[in-house]
Amino acid sequence: MYDDIAYEPRGPDPGTTRFRLEISPVVTLPAPIIPLADVELIDAAAVALGQDLAALMEQAGAALAKEAQRLAPSGEILVACGPGNNGGDGYVAARLLAQAGRQVAVWPVVTPSSDLCRLNRDRLPAAARLVAAPPAKPPTLIIDAILGAGTRGDIRAPIPTALDALRRLGSPVLAADVPSGLGTPHLLPARFTVCFQAAKRELLGSGATAEFATVDIGLDPRAWLEVQPSVLRRFPHLPRNAHKGMNGELLVVGGGPFPGALELACRAAMATGCDLVRAWTCDGPPLPPTIVTHRHPGPLLERASTGELTPYAVRAGAVLVGNGLGRDPRAVDAALQAASLCLEMGIPVVLDADGIPACASLVEGADAGAPVLLTPHRGEARNLLGQPAAPDETQLHAWAATHRVLLAKAPVDLVSDGWRWQRNRRGNPRMAVGGTGDVLAGLSAGLMARGCQPYDAARIGILWVTEAGDELWLERGPCWDALDLIDRLPATLRRLFSEAGLAWPPVVD
Repeated sequence: MYDDIAYEPRGPDPGTTRFRLEISPVVTLPAPIIPLADVELIDAAAVALGQDLAALMEQAGAALAKEAQRLAPSGEILVACGPGNNGGDGYVAARLLAQAGRQVAVWPVVTPSSDLCRLNRDRLPAAARLVAAPPAKPPTLIIDAILGAGTRGDIRAPIPTALDALRRLGSPVLAADVPSGLGTPHLLPARFTVCFQAAKRELLGSGATAEFATVDIGLDPRAWLEVQPSVLRRFPHLPRNAHKGMNGELLVVGGGPFPGALELACRAAMATGCDLVRAWTCDGPPLPPTIVTHRHPGPLLERASTGELTPYAVRAGAVLVGNGLGRDPRAVDAALQAASLCLEMGIPVVLDADGIPACASLVEGADAGAPVLLTPHRGEARNLLGQPAAPDETQLHAWAATHRVLLAKAPVDLVSDGWRWQRNRRGNPRMAVGGTGDVLAGLSAGLMARGCQPYDAARIGILWVTEAGDELWLERGPCWDALDLIDRLPATLRRLFSEAGLAWPPVVD
């Protein structure tokens, strides 16, 4: 079910850009503002959920045509189309406008390369006049359907020349999803942009468009509001000719009163493909031989000399703080020292368990120098936000920020970076068994050590651990624990890769 939602932009300096949200799923949270890079994940999730991309394209083209009629009630409309599905949206809009009796010229800037783009080009009626170049006389309106959200890196010829030519016409531009050339010197600024389903973060404050609207094109809400296996496209692949150290190194700071939590986190991190996991801990039972252990003498972790800790921190791709740490002031001080040092050095940090209250002060204000992922359960989230009761999703999302990503564990998990959010509805009652949170923290930290951004690491981690837990629940009921969960991780990952249509093993040349 869908309802209208009033929406206000969040985040730093949205500039003069104005936008409206026309239709959005009924949610208790503000509609997500997503980066362009997430569009491919959403499209892949929609296909996996059984949606027809041709039907979605028809809706997108209809939204473009409707907006074009509003912006230009009369006169000629030039539709410039690129080779991919953004171009397909343009061809649909051109067809619908021509069928409505409008004067339409269509410029295929690049020959269609996607099947849907080709299909909709071939469906153009004779009234939609194909042209080989922009007209000498400026049209009343230009529809920019050239590049869209899927463009990465430098744009290739002949598109830069085409964008420059369209800009020289001086006609108002209506962009499909995002203005073409965004982030390059060849940007074609838009008077108005129709964003399909979700607002695009790169538009805020960019000057690329004066105004934009976010419209519903019939996308299954699960494809963009819930964690889907398509996120495994962000799983870091292992180079085929890798040597030791290329696949990341993680430093885990914890142990003491609860040494098992430290071990579970370290073992889970190894399952992500990390080449090396180091543990900075105190006296306790031996860790597996695959974990490089550095011990501070005594039953509690205590502050180390900077020279003692820095050599291990500087080698780490990420640092996990808190598992098994306890609340003794000496251990809290040690955790704060490690997290503060790593943030100052620009090393991403994951805060879990006792590391959250120990180091919360480091992320209360502005960016601390490196991104932080926090993984609280409901009680920890209450203390983190200073609430008398467990905070709701709106409060959690409002607290999260780009530099402090939140993975809030609950019957329905929430991942948020303050701009976008996704829920995870997987999981079962046995996920409450001790140690599952340590496994999740280890997975997320290991992925970050291997190069994942915190938001992606959180999504992959929660998908992976809850899918493995659900498999065990169906097979064994309550008869499993966190060690069984770790043992299950490889088979679950392989299945998820297969379901996402990704090659296994995850290797790259």
